[in-house]
Amino acid sequence: MPRREAGSLASKLRHMSEEGITSFFNEVMSSERLRKGMARAGERFMENKRVFDRNVETVLDFVNIPSKKDVRELKARIDHLSSQLLNLSIKVDRLVAAGPPKAKAAPRRGGSRRGAGTAE
Repeated sequence: MPRREAGSLASKLRHMSEEGITSFFNEVMSSERLRKGMARAGERFMENKRVFDRNVETVLDFVNIPSKKDVRELKARIDHLSSQLLNLSIKVDRLVAAGPPKAKAAPRRGGSRRGAGTAE
């Protein structure tokens, strides 16, 4: 399909309704050349988006502003810490409900039990 025909289809597209757009895409998909062109354009678009996103992340990092990725990672870490804190809280509640722990006798130290400060 020559370039003029593709331009003609694009101008028709601007003037069409939803049904017209559907028929336009059906026509595009029936043409092998246009289908391959659309696929290449989509691939280039996605590659450009990846490069753009990486560049934006680099700039944000340079000015010390967290990116969406940084915020997501931080949220995941906070969620993990929150769950650990909840588990710890549950364990403490169980220990408190069980009552005070039994007092253990202090271990005795070897040697004499003379009072401190007595001279021999």
